Amino acid sequence: MEDQDQAGVGPPRRDPVPSGAGGKHQPCDVGSGCRGDPQAGGLGRCGGAGVSEADKTSYRRQLERVAKLEFTLVHERSDELVAEAKGKAPQIPMEYQVLKLRDRQPNGTVKESPLVVKRRTEISGKSVANAFRSVDQLGRAVVIIEFNPEGRQKFGQLTEQNIGRRLAVILDGQVYSAPVIRSAIYGSCEISGGNMTATEAEELASVLKNPLENPVSIIDERGVDPSLGASSVQSGFLAGWVSIVAVGLFALIYYRWLGLVSVFGLVINILVLLGLLAQFGFTLTLPGLAGLILTIGIGVDANVLVFERIREELAHHRTALEAVSSGFQRAFSSILDANVTTVIAAAILFWQGSGPVQGFATVLCLGIFSSLFAALIVSRTGAELLAEKAGKGSLHMMKFLEDTKINFLAMRVPAFALSGLLLLAGVITVAIKGEKVLGVDFTGGDLVTFSFKEKVDDGKIRSALGNLAEVVQYQRSPVGGQEVLSLRTAFGNGEKVGQKLAQDFPQAEYRQLQLDKVAGVVGAELKQKALIALLLGVLAIFIYTTWRFETAFAAGAIVALVHDVLISLGLFALLGRELSLPMVGAILAVAGYSINDTIVIFDRIREFFRGGVGSDRAGVMNLAINQTLSRTLLTSGLTFLAVLVLFILGGRVINDFALILLIGIVVGTYSSIFIASPIVLLFGKSKS
Repeated sequence: MEDQDQAGVGPPRRDPVPSGAGGKHQPCDVGSGCRGDPQAGGLGRCGGAGVSEADKTSYRRQLERVAKLEFTLVHERSDELVAEAKGKAPQIPMEYQVLKLRDRQPNGTVKESPLVVKRRTEISGKSVANAFRSVDQLGRAVVIIEFNPEGRQKFGQLTEQNIGRRLAVILDGQVYSAPVIRSAIYGSCEISGGNMTATEAEELASVLKNPLENPVSIIDERGVDPSLGASSVQSGFLAGWVSIVAVGLFALIYYRWLGLVSVFGLVINILVLLGLLAQFGFTLTLPGLAGLILTIGIGVDANVLVFERIREELAHHRTALEAVSSGFQRAFSSILDANVTTVIAAAILFWQGSGPVQGFATVLCLGIFSSLFAALIVSRTGAELLAEKAGKGSLHMMKFLEDTKINFLAMRVPAFALSGLLLLAGVITVAIKGEKVLGVDFTGGDLVTFSFKEKVDDGKIRSALGNLAEVVQYQRSPVGGQEVLSLRTAFGNGEKVGQKLAQDFPQAEYRQLQLDKVAGVVGAELKQKALIALLLGVLAIFIYTTWRFETAFAAGAIVALVHDVLISLGLFALLGRELSLPMVGAILAVAGYSINDTIVIFDRIREFFRGGVGSDRAGVMNLAINQTLSRTLLTSGLTFLAVLVLFILGGRVINDFALILLIGIVVGTYSSIFIASPIVLLFGKSKS
């Protein structure tokens, strides 16, 4: 099959040269993943990550290209009908239409000429099994198409029955070539129309391998300037190292030889976690790095629970080895319950989240398993060896609080009042700010961040941009970080804002650092997913707590959990921050983590009830809170320390994420002491 213009569709030459080194075809895949079925009534999703600025235009063009391939017959008198029309619309039969035949000239320009073709598609792109770039005998770029078995049969019959007629090759409504059929073709064919460049042929082959029947629109696009990305990664790793050193030093000073065991377990914990991430091929994002730092706190928490139990056993005049064995055994229940609730939160985050949120959930979940391994196996082995070799003296440690006898339950009314005021402040803030509390993840739109050399008054910027910008604000990271300009605008206007700023304020030398683009339909979907994730997290933790304890304890735990979530969100909004999807991930992680202290206290209360310690419920609860107070403050304090380092040193990109974790840790510790147990007391007498 050949064409008068030496361009068309035919069987490939015997010596095609596929693209790629070594003569092997190397496909150009677009995107890192797709999900959904548009034809099933939902929104199909395709996404890619790690695209450089230089490749963004090509990437976007490939994503938005429909690549609808059609083979259809050309009218026998097409040239005559076009000539008779003398520049006007040709008079053609109803079953035909006029399309443009594309042809690239030697000087690079593209010439288009009308062609009369059938409306009915003889063969579609659904019959394509593979496509790759090659070159013909004249060295021109072509695309080789291989059909599936059904397609080969259809194409063979079509060419066999229409020898002598022209066959139009149509892509996205544009005729690439219209060669004359000279013989039947029951194999692959070659597209060589329009004098394609090698790049065009490669892109065409890429999209033909997965031809779409519906147009694609980019509804979520996020970009970070390479310098900002490199700086954020550097800051994140610095925060990680400082967290490890700070927590390790505290453990050494406070727990002495047992602290050395804890540090060794912490190192093993990090190595195991990094090994798991490498084994499964996970990429460590900034939220993932936050999950790793949170893992440091979780890992030390388990050691604190065990070491404080060992302290109690030593106080009962047990030998060092007996104290270690009993300490690990009695702390196991609290450690298990506390970590299961965090795993529940992480699993729901992974299920309902996407991108960085899934990365955070993955690291957090794997980190919990590595922490349990390090605490219950590595640290236990080290502590037992220490007890055997050095004896009881090796287990001496500092003591944070000495036998406190605070009546916490008597403070429940002031505590409830304080919580009510904080909740009210959050509600008022949200009511005043409205949707401004929500980031572009939930409302849709563009969020653009600029660096600058000369600061321009934000009032002048608002006047210059007019309705183009919805929110204009300057932001600065803590501890002398770079001040940046943050602008929020309607979806698709981010580039226009940058152009307008450069035009009106050239002296400022604005440079775009970050651009997040989210379409309204995605914002609505993410908002729904965030709400579902929070509700499912609360429900799952309630079910687990009810199963492990009983209804009264579960009620106290859930009231405290909802209390933590609402107050954390309210304080976050009160500080002028915007709620995005990663922030919801942090909130849910806090919900799973903050209930740890509550469960430790509940576990001690249950132990006292089963052991018949006293008959006064309030007295027993106060005793349990006081006996676990030091470990409650130590576990929360060490995690707070690790996250505080991330907040200070982690950089602007992850600053909000760390802030909401800090708020959640403080609020969670407060609710464990002052909210959860009083709710259990009010709910009714607990059954042993």
